[in-house]
Amino acid sequence: MAETRESPRVSVNKLGEYLTATPARRKRIIHDQKHPCDPQLLRYPEASAAITDFLCNGMNGGILRDHQERFFNTVPQSEFEAQRLQLCIEALDRFAALVPRLELDNVIVSAVGTEPPVMEMAGVTISVRPEVALQMVDRRGENKVGLLKLYFSKWHSLDERSGQYIATLLQSFAQQHLQRLGPVDHRLIHVVDVFAGTLFQAPKANSRRLHDVELACEEIGALWGVH
Repeated sequence: MAETRESPRVSVNKLGEYLTATPARRKRIIHDQKHPCDPQLLRYPEASAAITDFLCNGMNGGILRDHQERFFNTVPQSEFEAQRLQLCIEALDRFAALVPRLELDNVIVSAVGTEPPVMEMAGVTISVRPEVALQMVDRRGENKVGLLKLYFSKWHSLDERSGQYIATLLQSFAQQHLQRLGPVDHRLIHVVDVFAGTLFQAPKANSRRLHDVELACEEIGALWGVH
């Protein structure tokens, strides 16, 4: 186990899940975010990096296949690593099937980087970590920007409400950090649930959802010390 986090911190994906979870699940999310697992036990960093490589380098299908082949040819050192490599191979298969629906033909895609800034809300640090930034020129010649965030879980799919909450936070993050590139377009804010094959776009109106997020962060902050 990694060391215990003293101050409240939650990933944007877990916050999206928290907002629609049962009380028991919310309690578990706070516990898991306070006591995060060792980074070496995370299942999908390689899949995320492979998809980012694909998106930023012309979306050539050969890139995904090369990464899958690399995963396939890696000799696992443990049962966990064998499972992780298989899940990454499957994740790339699922993502490849989604690509036509992303509609990124006229969009410039660029990597966000390994240490993007965080958001703060009601005393809680929110780790957003989008994979890529999106830019396009609209019909009037104006530059519009957005972000794409991947969600990986084979066993916990996002429902419509969770996906919209994450997309709303992604849009707020873009407005805080990408405005210098141009106005943020909610149609360029994408959350991709890789295994479920579902796409979520930021809603046009988001004030109610942001209020819900603020209340959830207040609750997480209040409960942090007791978990």
